[in-house]
Amino acid sequence: MAKRSSWFLISATILILMAMGLSSTVQGSGDHHLGWIPATRSSVCKGSIAECMAEDGEEFEMDTEINRRILATTKYVSYGALQRNNVPCSRRGASYYNCQRGAQANPYSRGCSRITRCRS
Repeated sequence: MAKRSSWFLISATILILMAMGLSSTVQGSGDHHLGWIPATRSSVCKGSIAECMAEDGEEFEMDTEINRRILATTKYVSYGALQRNNVPCSRRGASYYNCQRGAQANPYSRGCSRITRCRS
């Protein structure tokens, strides 16, 4: 009786391992793609991400309004800012995009509140 139960246990284990191996092989091969990126693309879009998604009618498939707004912005990080060991603007208090003497650098315009610890 013990031989029969141990043989059954070994057989069941082998079958389970084989099934797991086959399922991972099937998942590893095939044509998979991300949810919002099409697997095949017949034309190439030269615009922003938001413009390309709008062409395909996928613009409103984004999960939130803020994600759509982020993709629609035109702000970017310049290549100069990405270079190693390089300070984009070495002038104290100057803006990175307007690196000139006396140029206004993102002035502080928030009102007084508890979090900013303003003193009257």
